[in-house]
Amino acid sequence: MLETGMLEAGMLEAGIDAFLQPLGPFERPPIIAAAISGGSDSLALGLMLADWIAKGGGHLHVLSVDHGLRPEAREECAAVGRRFAVLPGCSAHLLEWRGPKPATGLQEAARQARYRLMGEWCRERGILHLALGHTADDQAETFAMRRAQGSSPLGLAAMAAVRQRDGVRLLRPLLAVTRAELRDWLTARGESWIEDPSNSAARFERTRWRASLAASGEGPAMAAQATGFGQARDRLERDAARLLASAGRMHPAGYLTLDLNAWPASDPDVRVGILRQALLAVGGHEFAPAPDRLRQLAAAGPERIRTTLAGCILTARRGSLTICREAGNIRDHRPVSPGWAGTWDHRFALKVATGLDPAGDDPVGGLAIAPLGESGQRQAVDKFGVRLKRHPVPEAARAALPALWRGEILAAQPHLGLGEGLAARLNPRHAVTTCGFTVALRPPHTMYSSFPG
Repeated sequence: MLETGMLEAGMLEAGIDAFLQPLGPFERPPIIAAAISGGSDSLALGLMLADWIAKGGGHLHVLSVDHGLRPEAREECAAVGRRFAVLPGCSAHLLEWRGPKPATGLQEAARQARYRLMGEWCRERGILHLALGHTADDQAETFAMRRAQGSSPLGLAAMAAVRQRDGVRLLRPLLAVTRAELRDWLTARGESWIEDPSNSAARFERTRWRASLAASGEGPAMAAQATGFGQARDRLERDAARLLASAGRMHPAGYLTLDLNAWPASDPDVRVGILRQALLAVGGHEFAPAPDRLRQLAAAGPERIRTTLAGCILTARRGSLTICREAGNIRDHRPVSPGWAGTWDHRFALKVATGLDPAGDDPVGGLAIAPLGESGQRQAVDKFGVRLKRHPVPEAARAALPALWRGEILAAQPHLGLGEGLAARLNPRHAVTTCGFTVALRPPHTMYSSFPG
């Protein structure tokens, strides 16, 4: 990966190949989506990708998000669409963030909404790669904010060039390029870009840091420090991924098991990395627990690990560590209707069959999805005759499984084969189906991270 400030003359003019090559491999022909707002950074990214796509005979999907925060935003998205729709191998798509907006934390909420909307769009179409236009300036701002908040070295690594999220590979090919370099490149091509007024609004923390770094000139040094921390993080997570690959298993029911035979001999920092990746995958959260807490766990003898952390239950027994989602920590109880499809608890992709009767034999109960819990497990025994004591899915993991309910009546739970007498079946994509209810594990973070070579 190129380091900040190490761009060679003419690299931008030569195209994006040098920035993308370390982030591959890509399909042949390549298919990629890109988040394009029309600002200078994302516009430059989109135009470079369009050139790259034209050479490779692939397709570029340009995704623009209208957050519903400014009346002119929709036309700006439309202008982006018109700019790219005329380019060979390109198509443009408008996504909308609907619903109420928070009074505080608006920028973070908007960021999360963008990732959610674009991730869902890509997954529904089987698109693996989503390119983002973050630059060295964004990296420096992120580093400065996290340093001021007292982040650990992992946090100071800031943004990764490649990160998997919700089944999509997020690519940041321009982290070694400054915003000024991109604007010079656009100007030389005769391009103009959109200036979002929120990027200069002093009420936002990132904007204040942007102004501060511009005034002090410390941006390049901070971006370089973030790169150094990032390289150290990559090495650590590579080592953790190797051990996970050989000793860990992520089960379709959403829990993880780890053979602890290699635990005492492994590096303490690698143990921290393993716990971090495992908790993110099982717990469904965006951020891992504080490093100090992870280090305490990593230092403990494997037989002494028995605790709850980050919405997960960790239990060591007979040489194996099991990490399950904590059912009592799940707040995702949602009414659904026949034909509904979506994600649940940030971990599972669900689908309800279109022909399913919402009420069934229970006139007071509409369909809903909620954890199986203790009540569901009792009904599994009493109503369906399941012998749970012999079931391979651990009790704690069973309680956190998504179940289809009609009021208080359990209707279906595929992993346990529950659903009006129909046996569960596992298809090649690891989606379990029974009684018109399909469940597929899709954690927001994979256990095995992917990094540029």
